[in-house]
Amino acid sequence: MRTLATDRGHDVQRRLAHHPDLPLDVLSALAGAARIGSVLLPRIASASQSEVAELAASANPNVRMLLAQRRDLPPDIRDALADDPDAKVAKSIAPHPGLSDAQLRAMVTRHGGRVMAKVAANPGATSTLLEDLAQHRPSVQKAFREIARHGNATAAALLACLDVHQARALAARHGALPPSVIVELLDDEGWQVAEAAAANPSLPLSAMSKLVP
Repeated sequence: MRTLATDRGHDVQRRLAHHPDLPLDVLSALAGAARIGSVLLPRIASASQSEVAELAASANPNVRMLLAQRRDLPPDIRDALADDPDAKVAKSIAPHPGLSDAQLRAMVTRHGGRVMAKVAANPGATSTLLEDLAQHRPSVQKAFREIARHGNATAAALLACLDVHQARALAARHGALPPSVIVELLDDEGWQVAEAAAANPSLPLSAMSKLVP
């Protein structure tokens, strides 16, 4: 594995990074050299508590980013990564459960649009935070998709999502959307949007009955 870690052949290093028994020092060397992406590597998923602490203290932000993909990190390490000055680390940790509203907002203040979509994907993102993200300027297209599928999204946030093509169908399916808006979306020019509105659990029964032959 150490020999392969220096191999510049096509995809060798990236594939090696996914080896479950990869030594951590080799993984650290590969973190910046290989195009690994934001994925949870098997070796990081199986890292012990002491190894997790070692990875969290790495001077290499790519290593910290890969560690941040774990969703079972100890609170102190999770919080340290949430305060990381490197945007890619913050982006990686943003969806981690347990982060507070204040922590998520601090990430957006510190890193702006680079982390907004991942912040919106956090399962604990509050309704108020999602509304604020939907109104953020400059806007981030990917953030609207996450807001539109979030269980805490409010009607105000979802109405903003309807103005974004990539998020419109997702918002049309969300149960928090006002019933009158859902009915209007049944006649939307986009069939995906109309279909999503027809499947919305908040669609009024009177409108639903008209859809049945």
